[in-house]
Amino acid sequence: MSFEGDCEWEADKRNAQQGDVEAEAATWAVLEDLQRQGLVSNLGIAEFGTEKLAAFLKRVNVRPAVDQINIHNCCNVPPPLIQLAKAEGIELLVHTDCTNVLPKGTLRELLGHGLQGAGVLADPVEGHDGLRGELEPQWVVKYTAFVKNRGVIENKGYFAGAELAAAA
Repeated sequence: MSFEGDCEWEADKRNAQQGDVEAEAATWAVLEDLQRQGLVSNLGIAEFGTEKLAAFLKRVNVRPAVDQINIHNCCNVPPPLIQLAKAEGIELLVHTDCTNVLPKGTLRELLGHGLQGAGVLADPVEGHDGLRGELEPQWVVKYTAFVKNRGVIENKGYFAGAELAAAA
C-alpha cells in the first residue's frame, strides 16, 4: 500500500481503495493480544488515510498509537485525516520511504549466495545447493522502535514473507 497522489485530497481517496480492511483487522487482533501480554507497548499502522482509518477503527479494540503516512508525492497531510487522528488520539508521523520495499530481484539477492546473501537459494550457474524455484514476495511489515518520550528512532527494519514456487 502507499499513500500517493498529486494532492492530499486525491491521495486520501486513493488510499481508501487499497488493502483489505478485514484481513488487516484480523492481523491486528493478534497484535492486540501481544500487547495484552505485555510483549508490545504500543501498536501503530502505516499508510492509513481518513476513510481507511475510520473503517479500521470500527473493527478493532485497541486504537493504534500512531499512523505513519508517506507523503512522497504530496506535500500536506489531508485535513480530514488530521481531524480524525486528533479525535481518536492517534499521532501522525510523516515519512518518505520507498513504496516498493521488496522488489522481486532484491529478495533473490538477499537469500542467494551473493556477497551479503544468506545462501539459502540454489545457484546452479555457480554450483551452489539450496532451495530451487521462483520467489514471489507476499507481504512486508515495517517496524520502527523509538526511544521512549524522545521521538528518536532507535531501530527500524522489515519482516517479509514470500512463497517459493516449484521450478518449471
